[in-house]
Amino acid sequence: MKRHIINVESTSIGKKTNHNDDDIYIGTNFAAVIDGVSNKSMVEIDGKTINIANVITEAIRKIDRKTAPVYAKSLTFEEFIRYINMYIKKYFENLGISVEKNPVEATGAIYSKYHNQIWLVGDCRAIYDGNVISNELKIDEVYIRLRQDIIQELKKAGYSEKELIENDVSKKIIENPQTVSKYVANQEVCSRIINKIEDTMRRTLKECGFSDKEIEEKKLLSKFYNPRELQQYLKNNPNMGNYGYSVFNGINTAKENCIIQDLPDNVREIKLFSDGFPINSLNNNRDLGYAIRKNRKIASSDPLSISENKATRPAVKQYKKEKYLALDDASAVVIRIEYTQERDDER
Repeated sequence: MKRHIINVESTSIGKKTNHNDDDIYIGTNFAAVIDGVSNKSMVEIDGKTINIANVITEAIRKIDRKTAPVYAKSLTFEEFIRYINMYIKKYFENLGISVEKNPVEATGAIYSKYHNQIWLVGDCRAIYDGNVISNELKIDEVYIRLRQDIIQELKKAGYSEKELIENDVSKKIIENPQTVSKYVANQEVCSRIINKIEDTMRRTLKECGFSDKEIEEKKLLSKFYNPRELQQYLKNNPNMGNYGYSVFNGINTAKENCIIQDLPDNVREIKLFSDGFPINSLNNNRDLGYAIRKNRKIASSDPLSISENKATRPAVKQYKKEKYLALDDASAVVIRIEYTQERDDER
């Protein structure tokens, strides 16, 4: 039996009009959704914007073209991530840009037809025949819970939901806790917020494997005072257990923190998608139009992103139409695997 990738549908919508950090690819031997990491997805050079997600899909397209070497389609996951990072590095070097000095990052969900596997780098997701594969970032879960708690304190201090949507004060406090008094006059509330951040970060550091002694002697609470700082340490770090995670960055991708999922020989439907789509939006028999509409409905009903869609940021509003456009950049591909009786020379 020989497998064939059939393009059923795909979509890529931005949280802002005419802006999207994601990219998608569907070809003969690979299908992929690539999600550029916020603030590290693009580089400006000579007035031109270079999106790392586009660079990665270009790299995949080159190993999937008809003129590519025969071995290209059979790259193992380890060989694939080495190739992608090498391509990113060379691409930016040719533009005079060092990825060490100008970090670019992306995550991805990739299907390899040759290996009949789904590969997850970072927090992209996949569903095959109704089975969910996800690789949620534990540090994001910490950030989400902390943000929820701080928002509740800010509401007690007098902030309205509208104010917290239009000015993400919780994020500013988490990223720089010393500035809490700038946003909150009530000292009791300030103290509760500071204590919550410190307790959360101490507990998180211990879950990452640091002892109380290390935390004190190395002053880790000061060094990693907010989840965003700690996130940089956890990235592509295979020694951080469940807290470690991986990205494509043109340097290295820690395979230990990725997911390699073997699929059944008779797999039929595969959905690859970025974390902009909640899993329940796609774990059904509906089309992608339904998922988009559901995203916007969730964004409208929970614009702060603290109840129905717990997230690290509020939903984005399209002000001209006074409607919530999206929770985040959201991309997905849906493919069907068809089989023929001809000899399969791939395996």
